[in-house]
Amino acid sequence: MSSKKRVIVVFGSLVVLSIIINIAIIASNGGFDNPARSITIPKEQDLWSPSSKIHDRDEFLYNLTISNGNKNIDNYLINILFRNSSDYWNTEFIISNESKSTQISTQLSKSNLLMKEKQVKNQKYIDILESSILQIKDIAREPKYLIIGAKWDSINTGILNVPIKISSKEYLSSKVGELETFVLSYKLKNLSSNIWISKNLPLPVKAQIYNEEDKLKYKYDILSLNRHIK
Repeated sequence: MSSKKRVIVVFGSLVVLSIIINIAIIASNGGFDNPARSITIPKEQDLWSPSSKIHDRDEFLYNLTISNGNKNIDNYLINILFRNSSDYWNTEFIISNESKSTQISTQLSKSNLLMKEKQVKNQKYIDILESSILQIKDIAREPKYLIIGAKWDSINTGILNVPIKISSKEYLSSKVGELETFVLSYKLKNLSSNIWISKNLPLPVKAQIYNEEDKLKYKYDILSLNRHIK
C-alpha cells in the first residue's frame, strides 16, 4: 500500500471513530429518545436541576405516604416555604400527621438543596424529608437532561447496576392542574419506581418508589403550590 493510500485509510478511520464517540456522548446524555434509536441533540433548555426554578416565597404542599414495614403506613402533609438569602434558601418545613405538627427551619443550598448545617433536633423528620421529596437531590447532583432515554444515575444492588433513566413523557392530571412531565424510572424487581418531573417546577410533582421486594417505600403527590415568579 502506498503512503498516500495509508494516509487516506488512517484519516478515514479517525473520522469514523470521531462519529462513534460523538454518538456515544449524545446517547449517554439522553440523545436516543426512543427505542428506534433516533438521535436528538440535547439543548441547554432541556437541562433540569433541583432548585433551579425556585423563587422567593414559593410555597409547595405535598401529601406523603411512607411505608415502615408490612403494615406500618404513615401519612404526612409536607408544606415547604422558600425565602431568598444569598447562596441559600431559608426554608421552612411544616410536617403534619393526624397527631402532631412539626416545624423545621433550615438553609438549603441554591445549587443542590443540601442543608447548610447538620440538624440534630427533629432528626426523624429531617430523615423523612431527605429520603422522599428531597431525595431527588441525590439523583440530580448536577443538571440533568429532560429527554427520553437520558440516564441520570444508577443503583448498585450488590448484584446488578440498575440505571435510573427518563423513560417517557406524560401529561399528568394533578391537584394543581394538568402538567407536562417527564417520568424518571428504575426497576429493582418487577414493579417500576417512578418520579414525575415538570420542566418548570423545582421539585418533582409525584413519586411512587418500591424496594427490592416490590414493597412500597414511599409515594407523594403535590397538592398545591403558590409561586412568586417575577
